Amino acid sequence: MVCLSGSSEDLPELLKGLRATPTASLSDALDRMGKPGFMSHELRPIIPGVKLVGPAITVRHKKAAKTTSFNLVLELIDRAKSGDVVVVAGDSDLRDVGLYGGLMATASKAKGLAGAVLDGGVRDVRELREMGFQVFSRSVVPTTSLGRTDIEATNKPTVCGGVAVNPGDIIVGDDDGVVVIPRAAAREVLQRANAFDEVERKEAEDLRKGASLVETIRKYARV
Repeated sequence: MVCLSGSSEDLPELLKGLRATPTASLSDALDRMGKPGFMSHELRPIIPGVKLVGPAITVRHKKAAKTTSFNLVLELIDRAKSGDVVVVAGDSDLRDVGLYGGLMATASKAKGLAGAVLDGGVRDVRELREMGFQVFSRSVVPTTSLGRTDIEATNKPTVCGGVAVNPGDIIVGDDDGVVVIPRAAAREVLQRANAFDEVERKEAEDLRKGASLVETIRKYARV
């Protein structure tokens, strides 16, 4: 189990611990704390097997009937820190809107960003896969957001995949989905998740030896 203090200097160690922990365990820990943090099942990775972990920076779109400036999101990427995760959401159904594509991903990759989570569509998927830039999205579409949406705000609280996301919250995504961990609760979430994983390792060991599933679950009170 990783022991962490709450200071910002511990962020690299915290992220390392979260990277080694399944989202399923993190989701269970959040549930146990009364802070459900799992995003909609519709958000899926474009690169299977590649984990996404990092602090959130946020973009909020709104519907637009004309082409408007995209500078806010471009400036956000330019100012982003290595390891950040771009979380993009909006005020409407954006599954038919490409919120991220090749040029934004190229700039993001060059800056060292960890990836992006989109409450809508992604495009240029082959290009993103070739550069190894992980994206979780609701859909894959060939469209642009220009002329369809406007940037309402950056680095402000938003809702993505049905979950509140504040700048600095920790995003963790794997093949099971995406969870959002409030920064102030991240240490406790990790500790609880590690404790769950330790119990499950013991359960799996008993089961491999032929123990009854019913009796094993009863013994450890974990399923």
